[in-house]
Amino acid sequence: MRTLIDAYLDYLSIERGLSINTLLSYQEDLDLFVNFLSSKQIDYRNFSIENWQDFLRFLSKRRPSENSINRAISALRGFYKFLYREGEIKEYPFSVVSGLKTEQRLPDVVGTDVVDNMINQILNSKRKFPYRDASALELLFSAGLRVSELVGIKLPDINFGSRFIRVVGKGGKERVVPFGRRAELLLRDYMEKERPLLVKAGERGYLFLNRMGGPISRQSLWKLVKWALMQSGVKAEGKGPHLLRHSFATELLKGGADLRVVQDLLGHSSIATTQIYTHIQISQRKEAHRKFHPRA
Repeated sequence: MRTLIDAYLDYLSIERGLSINTLLSYQEDLDLFVNFLSSKQIDYRNFSIENWQDFLRFLSKRRPSENSINRAISALRGFYKFLYREGEIKEYPFSVVSGLKTEQRLPDVVGTDVVDNMINQILNSKRKFPYRDASALELLFSAGLRVSELVGIKLPDINFGSRFIRVVGKGGKERVVPFGRRAELLLRDYMEKERPLLVKAGERGYLFLNRMGGPISRQSLWKLVKWALMQSGVKAEGKGPHLLRHSFATELLKGGADLRVVQDLLGHSSIATTQIYTHIQISQRKEAHRKFHPRA
């Protein structure tokens, strides 16, 4: 089970860009869960909703606050979702489980001006493949892609004529999403000026290549986003490629896009997942009211 926990933490680091402190906290929470399983002689594959109350009692004796309990619950639920996706368990046991009610934490977002600055920092730098890096970053923001979707893009997936791209999301679900004019221009520069230099024998047609001719890694994209944020004067701790996906959705809703359309573009299976972005909008409106209205 330790190997599975390590794999899950690697996923959180690479795919979600969580900070080292958050990863250490999740590791402590999952270690606590391992201790619970050992004390009850339960195999992790057999943990079910019937064991839930026992675990909550075990947890409440060792966690001092609602927030720390909720974090442990979140770590455990995320871990079991990971196990389910990886085929390690046949059923996800926590569909009806909820945490203690606390204030919802909103995802970090950045505005278009910050994204423009990040891209300009890349293009004006001495990076060896600035058009590759800039086009990857712009595509994450312009199309709202997950980093795992971006690294899986192959050349036949792109339609420059209509500016659409086919991606494979969670659960192997395919969707077709539009991308913007600036992404098109950066991609064309990359494909004309840099990609031919990266192609090696046996190359399998991936869009974004590393120096060895293979598909660019999620780790390198996470490092790229963090570097571009820092160069733009933005605190990068705990932020990664998913920041641009959050920002994509927020910009669409700010512009008046329907929530169902945003759900479809993001590839969310449930509208409830997309609704977090409406909370961002409400939070921004409250702040504007507090700041500018004389009766606030």
